[in-house]
Amino acid sequence: MFMLTLYAVGLPTLVQAGGELALVGLGTGGVKQVSTIVKAIRLGYRTIDTALLYGNHGLIRDAIEQSGVARDEFFLTSKVGFFPTSLDLPEEHQKAFGFQSLPVPAALAPGFHPLNRKGKELEAIRLSLEQLGVSYLDLCLIHTPVTSALELAASFIPHAYGLWAEFPKWSEVLVKGALAALASQEAQQRVGEAYEQRKRSWQNLEEAKRRGLCKHIGVSNYPIAFMKEMEAYRTFPIYNEQQELHPLAQFRHIQDYASKAQIRLTGYGTGVIASNAVAREISTRLGRSPGQVLLRWAVQKGIAVTPKSNKESRLRENLEVLDFVLEEEDMKLLDALDKEQVFYWNTSLLVPDVAPAGLPKLPSRSEF
Repeated sequence: MFMLTLYAVGLPTLVQAGGELALVGLGTGGVKQVSTIVKAIRLGYRTIDTALLYGNHGLIRDAIEQSGVARDEFFLTSKVGFFPTSLDLPEEHQKAFGFQSLPVPAALAPGFHPLNRKGKELEAIRLSLEQLGVSYLDLCLIHTPVTSALELAASFIPHAYGLWAEFPKWSEVLVKGALAALASQEAQQRVGEAYEQRKRSWQNLEEAKRRGLCKHIGVSNYPIAFMKEMEAYRTFPIYNEQQELHPLAQFRHIQDYASKAQIRLTGYGTGVIASNAVAREISTRLGRSPGQVLLRWAVQKGIAVTPKSNKESRLRENLEVLDFVLEEEDMKLLDALDKEQVFYWNTSLLVPDVAPAGLPKLPSRSEF
């Protein structure tokens, strides 16, 4: 049954994928050393995940050159379109927030490029190719579905509290609630405008694919409603959805939709719950690390993973998730942890209750 699941979503189990998205790849967010990527390549990693936001395309270019491995043996993924067209906040909220434009935290500064915005995807892809020193990407994703500064602030809150140290933790619930309410209100007012921006972003990726700049295209952090609306304007399939996925945030409705729509899933975020008691108990019993157990949970469901590490021992350990299988009872124990506890993006709050003019109402989560 396990192998049938893997074949159903079209993901090879081998790390040395040779131009195919593999079940285990290398995440590079926060990786700062060329030597780290070179070590990973020598260990066998061939799927490499990056983004214009990460500011490390040059490191990956140098690592590939130093590795001596041919370009066509890699599966390179990058992401564009992170920021909305403008970071200006709605005028009526500027006084309440205390500033006119959304500030960019230092952790995001390397990726704050003027081309890393909605509507600039084609130019951003060309820039990414130049920085990576390659002529094409195997996969390019729209990094987020956000189309305004308020949407970015609200949906990014879980992640932001790990980036903005000056935000006291006790304020998270209050800030999250206030921003969610404002973003939801704005979503009702900007239905058509936001829809057109998401549509234009995808059409820019399709144009990049037509021009041979990307072999495959997809999305990241998209709720089902926004993937569903794409059926009205896309001409190419969604190859991949990159989404926070781990036992505490399983998004089973997204897993089900992706399976039916033949969309490959890449999950991230297992590292943030490595201290979970259930994962630790299973890991102790199996003689594995909690991180390996959590990655294996995803891989066993046919979900690709791209863990990152600066340690060679951890890079090797992450590959070893292909060497063992979790028993059905252990999978059930991990499945039972689901409470949709999001640590990164909460973009579901951006889905409006009304539909763009001339189109059917966007599906709510309860419809899946």
